[in-house]
Amino acid sequence: MTSAQSSDDLLAANLARWEEQVDIHVGSDFYRVKEFLEGESSLDPIVLGEIGDVRGRRLLHLQCHFGLDTLSLARLGAEVTGLDFSPKAIAAAETLARDAGINARFICARVDEARAKAGTGYDVVFSSWGALMWLPDLAVWARNIAACLAPGGMFYLAEGHPITWTFEDESDRIEDNFRIVRSYFLEGPQQWENAHDYAEPDVKLAHFKSNEWQHTLAEVVSALAEAGLRIEFLHEHDRLPWPAVPGMVRVDEHYFMAPEGAPAMPLSYSVKARKA
Repeated sequence: MTSAQSSDDLLAANLARWEEQVDIHVGSDFYRVKEFLEGESSLDPIVLGEIGDVRGRRLLHLQCHFGLDTLSLARLGAEVTGLDFSPKAIAAAETLARDAGINARFICARVDEARAKAGTGYDVVFSSWGALMWLPDLAVWARNIAACLAPGGMFYLAEGHPITWTFEDESDRIEDNFRIVRSYFLEGPQQWENAHDYAEPDVKLAHFKSNEWQHTLAEVVSALAEAGLRIEFLHEHDRLPWPAVPGMVRVDEHYFMAPEGAPAMPLSYSVKARKA
C-alpha cells in the first residue's frame, strides 16, 4: 500500500461488501433482530459484565454496523451516537431505532473522521467484535478515540484475539484446525476471497473480496497508550461470538469455544482505557 489512494481503494472494496451484507444481516437469525424488537439485548455477557454503568452517559459507538449494540446500550440508559462507514447500515440503524422506539443518533463516516463528524466530549467510546481488522491504521483509530473522549472518559473494546488469524481454517478435518499455519506478525492488508456470509453461510455474495489488517495485541494496547489513554485492564477470554475457526462449538446463545480436546488458548480479549 503505497499511497492514500490505494488505501481508499481497499476500503472502497470493503464498503461494497458491507453494503451488500446489510439486508442479509438484518434478516438473519444470527443477529436476532426480531428478538431485539421484543425487548432482548444484543450485548453479550462479556461486554455487559465489563463496560459498567452507562446510564446518563454520552456514548459513541464506532463501527456500529446497523446499530443493534448501539440501541441495546441506549436501553441501558446511554445517550448514544452510532458511527459506521456504510450508508445502507446507517439507514437500517435509523429504521431499527424508529421501530424500537429508541432515541439515537447515527452518523455515516469512517473511523478516521470520528472527531470531525461525531464531535467530542463523550463519556464513553465503545467498539466490539470483528471491528479492528477493517482498519489500516490503529494510530489514527486511537487518536480519534482520545479526541472524542471528554477528560476522564472511558474507552471499551471487546474483540477477537489476533491469534485466531494463525490457525488452519480451510481443512475439512476438525483435528487439523487450531494448528498454526500463518505468521502472527502480518504486515499490510491481507486480501481474501470468500463468497459466504458469516451470518448466512448459504448466501453467496457478489462482492466476495475483502481487505483486512492483522493487528497484534501489543499494537492495539500501544496505540491506545500512545494516544494518551491509560489502560485499566486487558482481559483474555476463551470464547467468541462467532466460530472463527472451523470446528469451534456453540456453548450457549452467545458464544463459541474450541472443541473438547483442543488446547486452551485465548480466542478473544477486552480492553478498558481512560483519558487522563
